[in-house]
Amino acid sequence: MSFGRYLHTASVLTNGKVLVAGGYGASGFLNTAELYEPSTGLWTTT
Repeated sequence: MSFGRYLHTASVLTNGKVLVAGGYGASGFLNTAELYEPSTGLWTTT
């Protein structure tokens, strides 16, 4: 994950990836989203 976040949403997609969006970080509100691939442990910024 590029930024630590809290009060975000996380949804498991039909392809098994996890979409994490929004929330708050150290600098305030985050209007970004990232995809997590559990099989590789890698995060991708969307």
